[in-house]
Amino acid sequence: MMSDLIDSGLSSFLLALVLWAGATLVSRAAFKRRGELWARQLHEDLATPGRLLLIYMAARLGLMVVVETAHPDAFRALRFCTHLFGGVAALRLIDAAFFAVLRSRGVEGMPRILRSLTVWLLTFLIAGIATRLEYKFDLSSLFATSALLSVVLGFALQEPLGNLFAGLTLNAEHPFEPGDWITFNKWTGKVLDVGWRSTRLETLDDDEILVPNSFISREVVQNHSRPGLKDCVELELRLDQEVAPGKAKRVLLEAIARCPLVLNDPAPIVQLKEFHDNGVDYRLRFFTATYEVERAALDQVQQAAWYAFRRENIEIPYPQTQLSFRERTHEADERRARENLAESEDLLGRIDFVAALRPEARRLLSSHATFKDFGPGEAVVTQGDQGDTLFLVARGEVSVRVKVDGVDKEVTRLSRGAFFGEMAMLTGEPRTATVVAIGDASLLTVDRDAFSRVFAADPSVMEELAVIIAGRKAQLASTKAAGGPIAQPETQGLLSRIRSIFGKKG
Repeated sequence: MMSDLIDSGLSSFLLALVLWAGATLVSRAAFKRRGELWARQLHEDLATPGRLLLIYMAARLGLMVVVETAHPDAFRALRFCTHLFGGVAALRLIDAAFFAVLRSRGVEGMPRILRSLTVWLLTFLIAGIATRLEYKFDLSSLFATSALLSVVLGFALQEPLGNLFAGLTLNAEHPFEPGDWITFNKWTGKVLDVGWRSTRLETLDDDEILVPNSFISREVVQNHSRPGLKDCVELELRLDQEVAPGKAKRVLLEAIARCPLVLNDPAPIVQLKEFHDNGVDYRLRFFTATYEVERAALDQVQQAAWYAFRRENIEIPYPQTQLSFRERTHEADERRARENLAESEDLLGRIDFVAALRPEARRLLSSHATFKDFGPGEAVVTQGDQGDTLFLVARGEVSVRVKVDGVDKEVTRLSRGAFFGEMAMLTGEPRTATVVAIGDASLLTVDRDAFSRVFAADPSVMEELAVIIAGRKAQLASTKAAGGPIAQPETQGLLSRIRSIFGKKG
């Protein structure tokens, strides 16, 4: 008889050991892939049955050592532990395996709170059966006859029961589900799951928080993922009163259009909100694909707006105390204008077809040139667009990209002294490449109107310019042809296109 008990106990111990080893290996494999939701859930589900199996094996070893006749109470307690922890461990393993199979097939199964309640009810049932088998104790009589125990349990379980019923209410009404981004009180996060006591959230800072269900049920919950995944973002900016509303709206819409995280549909909106003593408030309203990218989209929009304001000489008012003298301000403006003119002449003098012009023409171009700043990632020009501006790199670096099979491929990078956009400005040809600022970049711009003034002052400059550019294009073409003969410059064709753009007759 004793040998049969030992054999059955040893078999149960070995079976439990195999189950524990298998659960441990699977749990470790899931932990290595904990970045995926299903793996993290499986790792959490296998943690409890692993500990229960260890307790079961310890109780089994105790039964092999303790003799029933010598220590009857200890023997009964150990046998009770094997029934209780063995049954609960088997229940938890079946639960973990069943829902892991469902998740692998893309099925979520029952809500987590109902699943937890079911497991706990079955656990209490196993505990009641084990108590009745070993100690012949009927728990129903205890709860039926002890009013004091009922009162004590009622007070003790008041908060857990409140969270439980709040969790049941959340699962019944479905105000949110796992994967939704919600905001309540001061918290914002993505719902991971709704348990019987609390709801688990992952914040934008990659922190995990547990919020009691009773707390959420009392708050106003804003679901950012419903009715659709698109997220509406509003931003307010205050600009100088001297800026015309039409210009302010145009500049802001152009800045928003440069931001890749902002959706074109629905289209962004800029509205004049209200007037203040020190400025005018504008409301920007745009959409992003999901709530997760709202921070990054706001960063892009505000950075693009700053550079757009800088290029258009639009000031953002702010409270300040300023002491100035009109004479000093005038002197500073004159000094800055002289410095800009000197730098413009230096940069324009590096262009071959500008350096060949008469000194009067070069000075006229320099006086009408302006500096514009671009931020990291901003497109200065876009391939295929029309343009009427010549650009020279004054500070920073830009990337020249050409679209090949629908993908932008970098061709070269330009630094101080390099220029681009001359053919689009002079002949009206579409931009042949996209130019993007790599970091902060300051560019000297000369528009078509400045060259019109030069041609109006001296029409012969147009022909000189056509000869220089045509020769430059012919030499570039021969270079691309691996050192072949230099092609004949197409001066007349180029000159006719320049005349058609600038409205000059031959």
